Amino acid sequence: MRKIFIYFLLSCFTTLSLSAAPIDEAKKLYRSGNYEAAIEMLRPLQKKSPRDGTVNYYLGAALAATGKTDEAIAPLKAAKKKNVADASRILAEIAYNKYDVDAADEYTDSWETLLSKNKKADLTPVESFRSKLVTMRNMLERVERIEIIDSINVDSVDFFTHYRLSPEAGRLLTPEDADINARTVVYLPQNNREMIWAECDTTGTSRLVSASILDDGTIDRPSPLAGEFNGNGDADFPFQMPDGITLYFAATGENSLGGYDIFMTRRSDDGYLQAQNVGMPYNSLANDYMLAIDETTGAGWFASDRNNIPGKVTIYTFIPSQTRVNYDADDPALADRARITSIADTQTDNADYETIRRHIASIEEGGSGKQRIVRKFVLSLGNGRVYTSLDDFTDIQAKKEMAKLLKSEAETKKLEQRLAELRYRYSRGDKSVGEEILDLEASVEFSREDNAEQRNKVIRLETK
Repeated sequence: MRKIFIYFLLSCFTTLSLSAAPIDEAKKLYRSGNYEAAIEMLRPLQKKSPRDGTVNYYLGAALAATGKTDEAIAPLKAAKKKNVADASRILAEIAYNKYDVDAADEYTDSWETLLSKNKKADLTPVESFRSKLVTMRNMLERVERIEIIDSINVDSVDFFTHYRLSPEAGRLLTPEDADINARTVVYLPQNNREMIWAECDTTGTSRLVSASILDDGTIDRPSPLAGEFNGNGDADFPFQMPDGITLYFAATGENSLGGYDIFMTRRSDDGYLQAQNVGMPYNSLANDYMLAIDETTGAGWFASDRNNIPGKVTIYTFIPSQTRVNYDADDPALADRARITSIADTQTDNADYETIRRHIASIEEGGSGKQRIVRKFVLSLGNGRVYTSLDDFTDIQAKKEMAKLLKSEAETKKLEQRLAELRYRYSRGDKSVGEEILDLEASVEFSREDNAEQRNKVIRLETK
């Protein structure tokens, strides 16, 4: 009798183990990121046990992780009924991504309630998510009404070279074109007097800096833009209006809805003012970059990766207005307008957009981004002959060698600036930079000698 009882217990244990194995295996697949395999295993389990909270949660979570959010909602709601806290969290995120803040609020309440049952639970994620909801709700209350006349998908690298800006709007240069150490784009106004770009500070944070272009064509030492407009994240992609006061840029941080958001600030006597997020539809839950307005053509530009095309960004061309006009906050299509689900829906019936399209098309594509800065200098050849531009040269080889000299002198200037920074740090007690200072001093001296020899070579070629 005892043997029969033990056999019975072992049989029950074996049966339970076998029945538990599929869900345990599905959990492992989900946690390892193999969502498709987890879904394949979870579907029959969900059919067999349609009310099982665990099965429904992992099925819904795996579907959401693979982008099948609409299909994920039903099993997640079933899991929510079984008081699975994370099901409410994912439902809140799905609603948030659909710009449905009311539904996201309800699911967040449920998420918090369920978590609060565990006195040791960390509610920080809930508080952080609520903060994001407040930001989105505020933005949805003031979605700007703009007319988008075109869009194009381009490679994300140097996407700004596809902006067709008139000379009056300034130029958008690659770091190679500007010949400086910038992260992405360098903005140069029409007067060629100052450049603005982003570079990393000592903490690795990207900050906006500017530098004057001196009369001899050399670039002055860059300095951070004055003012308290920078947030706690990275700043990049600057564009300044011709008034020299209004500055647009993109930044990350607590005031951004997605990764990069577009911001606007204005220059005062004490520096730039606190930046304001320009809101929707310019900004989204994705990265949004570089807003530029060309007053000559009457067109504005901004870029976004909201369409989730690998390696691409979408550039939108729109018609800016002098006064901001927002959509009605109760507009049933407000979320679609904020996300720009349809360009046609932003346009005015019977409006003539062809004139502005032709005006934009008449500007050379990439022209704003591929022209190099005109380097001016002072080169004395003797007998009263002084050259101040590459156009002054008559000998082609001399002109090429002069271009090399200008580039070498710019590199030397960077070394000198770095050396000055290190010497300052050393004078403030940072003795760890001593060896680097010695190495840089040698490099600077060598560069100066090499430049002097190159200058003589240029003169010999031009005066032979």
